[in-house]
Amino acid sequence: MNVYETLSQAARQWPNQTAIIDAAGPLDYQSLWREIEALRAQLERLGMGGGQGVGVRGRNGRALVIGCLAALGCGAVVMPIHHLLKPDEISEMLARAPLCAILDDGSATPPAGEMACDLKLQDGTSMRFTRLAVPPAPLAPWVEGAAFLRFTSGTTGASKGVILTHQSVLERTHGANQGLGLTSRDKVLWVLPMSYHFFASILLYLEVGATIVVSPDYLAGSILDAAQLHEATFLYVTPMHVRMLKAEISGRALPPSLRRIMSVSSRLHPQIARDFQARYQVPVAQGYGIIEVGVPLMNLDDAAEHPEAVGRPLPGYDAVILDEQMKPLATGQTGQLGLRGPGMFAGYLNPKKRREEILHDGWFLTGDLAHRDDAGRIVIDGRLKTVIDVAGHKVFPEEVAGVLDQHPAVLRSRVTSRPHPQLGEAIHAEVQLRGGSPSTTTEDILAFCRRRLSSQKVPTSLDLVAEIPLTSSGKVRHG
Repeated sequence: MNVYETLSQAARQWPNQTAIIDAAGPLDYQSLWREIEALRAQLERLGMGGGQGVGVRGRNGRALVIGCLAALGCGAVVMPIHHLLKPDEISEMLARAPLCAILDDGSATPPAGEMACDLKLQDGTSMRFTRLAVPPAPLAPWVEGAAFLRFTSGTTGASKGVILTHQSVLERTHGANQGLGLTSRDKVLWVLPMSYHFFASILLYLEVGATIVVSPDYLAGSILDAAQLHEATFLYVTPMHVRMLKAEISGRALPPSLRRIMSVSSRLHPQIARDFQARYQVPVAQGYGIIEVGVPLMNLDDAAEHPEAVGRPLPGYDAVILDEQMKPLATGQTGQLGLRGPGMFAGYLNPKKRREEILHDGWFLTGDLAHRDDAGRIVIDGRLKTVIDVAGHKVFPEEVAGVLDQHPAVLRSRVTSRPHPQLGEAIHAEVQLRGGSPSTTTEDILAFCRRRLSSQKVPTSLDLVAEIPLTSSGKVRHG
């Protein structure tokens, strides 16, 4: 079975169940499927299929879902594209990924192409089709059953084009739901960019017949309003959303229907998780997701008592902590996290590398440094490429940034290193303040750090900056 067929099954099983609630209102599974089928037929008439690469660009909502699945249904390899990407970022992607066409919802400037037209949807709206000046050839002919292409976030350097097959997508959505246990009774409140989470999260919700409630934006007030209005049962967020919700001052509660909140994307500072739980009486469970493997780790049982952990491997997955010689480390020792299990990627697009050339004895090396605690829970300590050596002490910039981000005047921070004549390396921090915090000084923030960090972890220099650069997926850029 391929991904497209699972959606056909969902439409037959839950025809009148609401699939998506977005700015245009509710859309049931039967109507969603009809829209997808109609657009698929139009794409086939335009010659799309046969493994050609098709980009689908759009805001969170039904159009992105319809476009991705219609392109997938005609046999294309789909690359979801965030609508806020700049033209230069799109050009860089297209230079590395030879897409034959781009389908978009009209929310951004269209790319230059050989031909453009509007494809009508059954609800009276349309999607814009742009054929690019690329010969109609398979995007990744060396991958059997290729379905999706997505570039990694590239926080520390050039991003990689990761290729997933139909089989790997279905395996990873099934694997993730072994932990989440989502069903057609669930209402998932969605606040993240769909384009970055489409084939891991959005497809899972559609496969099980859940309802996806698209938040109008990512602000705390909107999330609280949507959660209450639609009686959300599951909320999938990043640490940024957790911090924003923690700082929300209206006193509004999350609905009693909300049974689980999961934070992914980057390390969640445990104190922020504790403060959130004190505010809303709901724990935040961390999960560990990576595009090459899926979401193999979740802290499902111990989130309240151990918010620092990303949990244990889900059924079918394995994790290992390795030293520099690729030997397994004992409990409590920090090393590189390796993962293996169902739904792994097929390889990288450009330069072409098959999965077998990338794995180390079957393990995918994540580049994240982690350790296991006494109960077998995995805790992420930092990134292998960003660890700082301060006079022989290894300092994880993620830990320092986590403390900086707790300061009430700090919107976000970035921690890097600078050469130091005595220490070897010294910690440098950049801080972007929240609006309305002009009186906060660097000394205020450093004093805040000194009360919470050991001396070798306190920044020796700190700059207040107007803006900290982010990747297109919303992560702080470190390179």
